[in-house]
Amino acid sequence: MPDHLRGPLDEDLDLRALEEWLVDRLSDDGVEAVRLAAPVRPEGGYSGETLILPAVVEKDGREVEERFVVRREPPEAAIYPAQSPTTTVEVELQWRVLRGLEDHSEVPVAPSVGFEPDGKVLGGPFFVTGFVAGDIPREDPAYVAEGFYAEATSGRRRAMNEAAAQTIATVNRVDWMAAGLGHLVPEGCEPTNLRQLDLWEEFATGELRGRLHPTLVEGWRRLRAEVPPDAPPALCWGDCRLGNIFWDGARPVCTTDFEGATIAPAEFDLGWFLSFDRWIHEACGNPRLDGEPTREELVGVYERALGRRAVGVRWHEVFGAARYCALVLRIMNRLEERGLLPPGSDLYLGGGVTDALRMQLEER
Repeated sequence: MPDHLRGPLDEDLDLRALEEWLVDRLSDDGVEAVRLAAPVRPEGGYSGETLILPAVVEKDGREVEERFVVRREPPEAAIYPAQSPTTTVEVELQWRVLRGLEDHSEVPVAPSVGFEPDGKVLGGPFFVTGFVAGDIPREDPAYVAEGFYAEATSGRRRAMNEAAAQTIATVNRVDWMAAGLGHLVPEGCEPTNLRQLDLWEEFATGELRGRLHPTLVEGWRRLRAEVPPDAPPALCWGDCRLGNIFWDGARPVCTTDFEGATIAPAEFDLGWFLSFDRWIHEACGNPRLDGEPTREELVGVYERALGRRAVGVRWHEVFGAARYCALVLRIMNRLEERGLLPPGSDLYLGGGVTDALRMQLEER
């Protein structure tokens, strides 16, 4: 997000209160004191407030330099539609998914420190993890146009894309009930494609606030007329893309941004991954680079890692593009709510997101 569109949410951060909170959570590991320096706000991110906090930790009589990552709930409504009445606090949802993955999978995540639901410490719910270093493909500027990914060897680019598809499948294979994530499915609901379609169309309609979006309306109509058979329900990441993975070469070292997590057919994730890939390339006018796998190759890598054939992939790609339009609507509304955009802006139609959906609808 450009700097002029960022809100000053970190200005009221009480470092002393957070230091005491951290000592309470880390005392069992021999931590006696924590001294925090001024926070650093990483680039990117449109939902929760993420801050990196350099720290000096006194442990077993020694001082060690460390970094913590704080993710705090913003005051506005969530960016993603709530999957159930118990998932309205996005940082709590992320925390529970992170802990589930940490304890029940081989998916790389940041080491957990703690979750705080009470607003008395930092003014709202938050969680803290350890810091994981890695290369991050940014969307602004597009990683396929400049930066380490664009400058990488063709072999590294291919390996990164294949590893991302495999990592998504690893998330989808998690035993979500054993991981304590059954709360993502409300009582009496079935985790089907149609349920997700209903949820997202209702969400987008509310965020339109009476404005027009003909391409999105046509997208919902076409999707509703062609709902594919349901595959078995799986834990879905919700925002699986290269930029939500930290990389050491072509090896994923950390996955992040699980506020869109849900229980649905695994193709929910595959469709988003493929659709996002098409957006950053075709809709944004960036040519494909040497080594980047084709759509068919990515699907093949994903299916082998998942252990079955994917069902209704084209439908899920279109659904991914429609969901992206809905998310941009919510993001623009949040920026208006913060006074960072004028009321009634039509920026929700830009950025190539509507073009990506239109492009896919014209192909069907």
